Formats: sequence, C-alpha cells, structure tokens
Amino acid sequence: MGQREWQGFGMEPLITLREADPATLRAAGRLGLPPIVTRVLANRASAVGVAPEWLLDFSLHSLDPPEGLPDIELASDRIAQAVIAGEVIALATDADSDGVNASTVLTRALTEHFGHPAERVQHYIGLKLTEGYGVSDAVCSRILAADPRPGLVVTADIGSSDGPRIERLAAAGIDVIVTDHHGIPREGGPDAALAFVNPLRPDSRYPDPLIAGVMVAWLVLWAVRQRLIARGFLRSDSPSLRALLGWVATGTVADVVSLARSRNNRIVVREGIRQIEAGSHACWRALRPHLGDSAKPLAASDLAFGIGPRLNAAGRLHDAMAGVRFLLDNDDASARHGAELLNRTNEARRVIEKRLTSEALSIAGALVEAGRSALVVSLTDGHAGVHGIVASRVMNTFARPAICLSASTELPGALTGSCRSIDGLHMLEVLQALEQEIPGLFVKYGGHQGAAGLTLKAGRLPLFEDAFEREVARRVDGVTLRPRIDVDADVEPGALTSSLVDGLAGIGPFGREFPEPTLRSVFTVREAREVGVDGGHWKLTLAYGGERVDAIWFNAGSDCPAIPGSCVRLVFTPEANWWRGQRRLQLRIQARAD
Repeated sequence: MGQREWQGFGMEPLITLREADPATLRAAGRLGLPPIVTRVLANRASAVGVAPEWLLDFSLHSLDPPEGLPDIELASDRIAQAVIAGEVIALATDADSDGVNASTVLTRALTEHFGHPAERVQHYIGLKLTEGYGVSDAVCSRILAADPRPGLVVTADIGSSDGPRIERLAAAGIDVIVTDHHGIPREGGPDAALAFVNPLRPDSRYPDPLIAGVMVAWLVLWAVRQRLIARGFLRSDSPSLRALLGWVATGTVADVVSLARSRNNRIVVREGIRQIEAGSHACWRALRPHLGDSAKPLAASDLAFGIGPRLNAAGRLHDAMAGVRFLLDNDDASARHGAELLNRTNEARRVIEKRLTSEALSIAGALVEAGRSALVVSLTDGHAGVHGIVASRVMNTFARPAICLSASTELPGALTGSCRSIDGLHMLEVLQALEQEIPGLFVKYGGHQGAAGLTLKAGRLPLFEDAFEREVARRVDGVTLRPRIDVDADVEPGALTSSLVDGLAGIGPFGREFPEPTLRSVFTVREAREVGVDGGHWKLTLAYGGERVDAIWFNAGSDCPAIPGSCVRLVFTPEANWWRGQRRLQLRIQARAD
C-alpha cells in the first residue's frame, strides 16, 4: 500500500525499528551470514520464538510425517482400498488456489503415482457465484447425479463446516473422507464422514497446525503410498510424491499461511519453487513468461502475485476447473493456451477489483473517521469473486479487520462475504464468539485465523455490524490501529549491493509472518519521474557519496513524493531488477521516514 492511500485517509504509517532478542541475535551470528542478513534472520526468529537455524532447515527429511494426523489410518486405508479395487473416486475441493492445487495433487498422485485410471477420477468444485462455498447442496446434487456414481469422495481444503451435506452423501452410501485445514465449528466436525483429517482437531498429534489444505491432502497421499507399498500394490522403490511439491508450494503461498512458525511450509515452498523454476511440468513452462524476465530466479512472491491470482481468478469469475485442467495439462502447446486463458480472466478480475476497491475504501474511510475498530463494507453492486481481495485491500489500508459483503446469488435475501484480519486477531474465533452471543446470527460461516467467509440474512446486517464492532473493539483494546512498518535495520547506503540481495534471498521464502526485509537509510534525490499506465508510481534515481541507485515507489500518488535535490530518509526493500537477462540493484520504496 503506497503513501498516497495512507495520507488520503489520514493514515500515515507508524515506523518502528525491530529489536531482536539478544540471545537469538547471538545465535544467528554464529551461522556465518553477512551482518544485515544476520539481523533480518534474528528479527524473524525473535518474532515467532524459534531458533534461527530452525528457519534455515530446508531438508525434505525434516518434514513432519503424516502419522500424527487424526484419522490418517482410516483415510489412507480407504483410499488405498479404492485404488486397488479401481473404484470411482470423486475429488471435491475449494475454488481458490489452495483447492485447485489440491485437486491437481490428488489427481496426479492417483493416476500417475498409483496407476488409478483417469476416467475413474471425478472432479467437483462449487461454482462460487451460483453454488456457494464448500461441499454445498448443489455440489452434493451433482455428485449424487453422477453416472457412474462414486463410492468415495475425498475433499481437500473444504469439509470441516459441511456436516449436513456430508451426512447427505453418507446416507446415499458414499464414503466421505474430509481433508481440510480450516477451523472446526464449535459443535464439532462432520460426524458422518468416514474420516476427518484436520490438524486443528483437538485430538490431533500432528505438530504443525499451520499447513495449508493442499499440504494436508499431500500428507494423506503420503500415507496412502505407504499403504499401497505394504499391500504389495506398489513397489517399495516406486517414485515418491516429492515431484508434486510445486503444486503444494503454490497452494501454500497463495493461501497466506505462516512461513515462519511452520517449518513444513518453508520446506515445501523452497522445494516447490525449485521445481517450478526448473520447468518440470508443462504448466510451469507455460506460466514462466508471465513471471518476469526468463533469467530471473523465482521467489515466493512470484507464486503469491504471479501464479496464485491467475488460478484464483478462474474460480472467482467463472469455473475453477479451468485452473485444474491447466495444471493437469501435459502438452506444452495446450498449456500455453490455458495460461493465456487464465491471464485474460485475471485481467478481467483486476478491472472488477479496481472498481470495487475504490468504492470499498471510500466507505471504509468514513467508518474509520467515525471511530470504528472493525470495518464492514456492504457493496450494492458487489461481486462475490473478489470479496476476499477487496477485504484485504481495506484491511491493509486501515490496519483494521475488514469484511466485504454483497447480495448472495445462492440464497435470495442473504448477504455473503469474506473477512480478512490483522495479525493477532483470530477471525474465526471472533465469528464463533458472535454466533455464541447471538445464536442463529449466521446462515453459515467458516475459515481460520487470518481469513473467513460468512453468509447472513440481509435484515440482520445492522445487528451483525454492531456485534462485530463490539467484539473486535474488546479484543484490540489498547492496540494502535494504524498501518505499521517494522524496519529491520538502519544501514549505510554503501552496504546496498547485489551480494546483499543474494544473501537476503538465501534466508527466504518470504511471506506471512516472515516478511521481506525492510531497511532504512538517507539518500539525495537526483531524478524523479512518474510512471505507470495510470500514473501514481515513481521511478527515482538516488545518490549516496559518489554512487547512484535506482528506486521504484509504487502507489505514491500524482504529487512527486521526493523532490530532486532533496535529502530524504527512506524505508525500502532492496531487490534485483531484471531486464533482458541483466540485473541491477533496485530499491522498492515503502515510505519516507523523515
């Protein structure tokens, strides 16, 4: 979020200097890293209370095995049985990138690793605009109407809150295995499921509750492979499922789960990026031209902002199966066509998002001026496909939990929406508290710490707004609700080199709870020019001593943010700017710190 957005709403960022725990800083210093890299690593380790070397363990051997997951034996035995018997297996997943990648991982494991006939695998993803979220009644009806009807349904990234629909499938004689990572309703999970694999279950012995839905599905498949080997169906030296980690990584990054407190997430993202960069499958080769210069090494940000949005756009605007088909494509020409289709859909999504974000920020700005701690934005001409993105924009701009709502196309007279929360405020727990305070407040809801979805009757919106505000205000009492930038270190400009960029990249991946490095220094502005199709971005040439460095300042507004000839103190992230196979050091400016 650029400076103009903060200033326009009176929300100048609070800039603070991070302070690492002294013992953690000493431990990081023993790893032989450059001083600035050492401090950044120590800051990240201190923030989440882990050892610096723990964050740098990227060995696949350090992945936690699936044995501690609840119902893992039941789930893996039943899937193995279906594979051996050649049953029709239905895969029901979410429409977002996590679910789309999970569908791909499940399909490729079943067909390519376990030898299950592709025609015996069915795919079900709810059409977001007409069928709603999760294992909806519409999805159930499609499964029950299938010919042939599946004997087994495996979910991924959905199911924890879908007890009644799963009961409907079970009553029809279909076994359902739920694999999910979302929060579990207070009344419990889906009792009718044959197995309910979720690391958030109270009885889970799996040590990492922070993995994405696609990772849960991958772990179940890990256990299935073990069962198939034990039963003699697969050779003991059959290929491992490591080759699927590109999709696990993409779903993990796109779902914005922790890349600090979960070593599993860090490992699979690092390995997955390597596979994508190597172009190990047609989909990765087709996407590469859309991820910047071909010589540029990939990072988690390419998955978050390059791949994830393209996959998400299909499910948000049309049919998420377009994304699954693309990821499963093994033909290069066809995959290139699929990538172009996803790209066009993503551009259409951007147009809708831009319009609704502008409206939402205006509404939210008025709520902030009125003293609200929680922002509920109801859009009369909204679009369910971009609720989450718009809510994220509002949350990031005003540093307050945000909900974006519009009329439900699934249920007349109802509103549906997406919630995004600030660090330290557990969104699902907030919604659960409201449901407990006002029974029947929601038609349905579900989610996890940082994000959630909900549906409520339109007439209950005022009641919900007031209750949501009270509950959030109580939980954030004493917290400064203001955009914040945490600076890792004050540095001398001479320390800014390409070697520093390489050293910082070595401690990645960066993402949720492991943010990109942010540094601060003083420069003289030599040149400044506005760039971008719509303007508002600025290219700067900065000087220090006899050296110069390029800088880019996104969303800085139409007025020059740093006048040539002036001396300015800037907060920035150093990065490599690639162009035609050549790279140059560039600073991505976040704010002034004068």
